[in-house]
Amino acid sequence: MKTQALKTDLLMLIAAAIWGFAFVAQREGMETMGPFLFSGVRFLIGVVALSPVVWYLSKKPQQNHKAEVSAKKLILAGTVAGLLLFGGISCQQVGLQYTTAGKAGFITGLYIFFVPLIGLFLGQRTGSGTWLGATIALFGLYLLSIQEDFSIAEGDLLQLICAVFFAAHVLVIGYLAKRMDTLKLALVQYLVCG
Repeated sequence: MKTQALKTDLLMLIAAAIWGFAFVAQREGMETMGPFLFSGVRFLIGVVALSPVVWYLSKKPQQNHKAEVSAKKLILAGTVAGLLLFGGISCQQVGLQYTTAGKAGFITGLYIFFVPLIGLFLGQRTGSGTWLGATIALFGLYLLSIQEDFSIAEGDLLQLICAVFFAAHVLVIGYLAKRMDTLKLALVQYLVCG
């Protein structure tokens, strides 16, 4: 059991490192192209990579327990989720032009605060530990981003808006993932963002 927990923790650490290094790569990538072109290319690469997987798996017999949804519902759901993702990515990429990669990573990570906050308005309950962590994260945002005149820098504000978009995206995906094929949903999202 300890080995499995160690593997899980190690995989989470690797995922967090990749996520963190991605901000540096995004910032560097924008040295040669603008934020929207960078994001578009990024998602179109995702479409090219994911399309054969979706095609291959669609030829196999269904092994999941989710009912097949109509193409119209899938496209509508993917478009809504894709627009939220596009809003978040766009704010993130443009904001990276005006702030550091480290600050962008921290502020974007505040979506963990906005997920339960938005969830409250949707009738979801959250434990006190989540709120304690969220409060500490907000204090960190204050220390990192609020200037002497109590204003927030443009790039930091865009990262904060990005975090709200990502939180809404997480909630929408949480709802949709139980109802439809997640790979097909991801493919539609990537098409919308590309």
